[in-house]
Amino acid sequence: QSPRNTYQSAMGKQAMGMYCSNYQVRMDTLAHLLHYPQKPLVCTRAMEHLHFRELPSGVNVIVGIMCYTGYNQEDSLLMNQSSIDRGLFRSSFYRTYADQEHAASRGAGADFAALSELFERPSREDCTGLRHGSYDKLDADGLAAPGARVSGDDIIIGKTAPVAAAGPAGTARYTKRDASTAMRSHENGIIDKVMLTTTKDGFKFCKVRIRNLRVPQIGDKFASRHGQKGTIGMTYRQEDMPFTQEGISPDLIVNPHAIPSRMTIGHLVECLLGKVTSQTGTEGDATPFTDVTVENISDTLHRLGYQRHGNETMFSGHTGRMLKAKVFLGPTFYQRLKHLVDDKIHARSRGPVAMLTRQPMEGRAKDGGLRMGEMERDCLVAHGVANFLRDRFFANSDAYRAHVCNTCGLLAIANLRKMVFECRGCRNRTDVAQIHIPYACKLLFQELMAMCIAPRIFVEGTEEAKKPIENM
Repeated sequence: QSPRNTYQSAMGKQAMGMYCSNYQVRMDTLAHLLHYPQKPLVCTRAMEHLHFRELPSGVNVIVGIMCYTGYNQEDSLLMNQSSIDRGLFRSSFYRTYADQEHAASRGAGADFAALSELFERPSREDCTGLRHGSYDKLDADGLAAPGARVSGDDIIIGKTAPVAAAGPAGTARYTKRDASTAMRSHENGIIDKVMLTTTKDGFKFCKVRIRNLRVPQIGDKFASRHGQKGTIGMTYRQEDMPFTQEGISPDLIVNPHAIPSRMTIGHLVECLLGKVTSQTGTEGDATPFTDVTVENISDTLHRLGYQRHGNETMFSGHTGRMLKAKVFLGPTFYQRLKHLVDDKIHARSRGPVAMLTRQPMEGRAKDGGLRMGEMERDCLVAHGVANFLRDRFFANSDAYRAHVCNTCGLLAIANLRKMVFECRGCRNRTDVAQIHIPYACKLLFQELMAMCIAPRIFVEGTEEAKKPIENM
């Protein structure tokens, strides 16, 4: 089916493998490297020209197509934990951080302009603006040593920038400002390589590469070469996986419901042909428009002593009893994709807010909140959970205490330390009410005032609130 070809064309670019042969000397911003890639048992002629055998991006795994325990519903996969422990689909993740010394900004005096930023370990005595991360991993040259284990918010490149003196008479307490580079808060790893060199202008320039081992876990994404993508829903040890009469346990179990509606027949043919080639020791040719037919493959498989359609009798790993249905089982080439759950996990109990709206920031990188949108609101309204609605959309979002004039209804100025209030609209200083509104509401009112529209708030129970609006 053509849509599945399109999906694989996109996912093939996201698959991990040996992306180049000189990866050890490269300092790429991001890189995923599969530890034990294998060439596919079943290839096409085009793959030879694409050098797919030399730099493969996947593994031939034993795949069973069956329902087992229910943890492979909705495109999730069951994976053999014992296979993972032996190194199946294990990979390394590399990230490179770069920085360089810059000349100090011009226009701050000749002496100051001669200074430049400096790679060094910042000191609390003469440096201001130090970050909350740990500086312990830095050497005297301001760079972390290869082999050091680093985790979120650790400083890996130490750098200081000069600070201009306070004035002609006085000298500043601090002569430097911290301009270091910290690790991303969600990441950890080992310093793999450090490069220090100079730019054409003579300034120091450095790159630090972090290496991190990534073992497959629940939530990681995998795909065959037929657009059949899925995430791990559960991992079972070998003793809990079903097994054949020969004692073979599958590495991967996919749900049979993934096959009929998508009509990815190539997935099944690859599995069948892979079973033949693993027995004959040859490479399967899957080039389209050749005379290889399912009938020929089935006949060969039958001659080798297997059931002609690739089905096998299997036994439950939990009870040891024979399963009532035969299971379609065989080797299929699977790819591990770069979408890993470790890079996507996100939660927040408290955190930064946006300056303009005073609502929680957006996005994992900024430690943002999880958005409750209009549709989520509609669900809560339908459920009638008024307290929870107030909690999400007000108390835990942008609750704000404001003061309004009870005479004219405009926002009043309040000094709570001195308990002094004043309304700029009608000079009222005594009759002021305190209200709790979302900060976005107060912001809207002030933006409307800039357009010469004056929204007025009258607090329930006051005399002005009881008057008809026409009198205003």
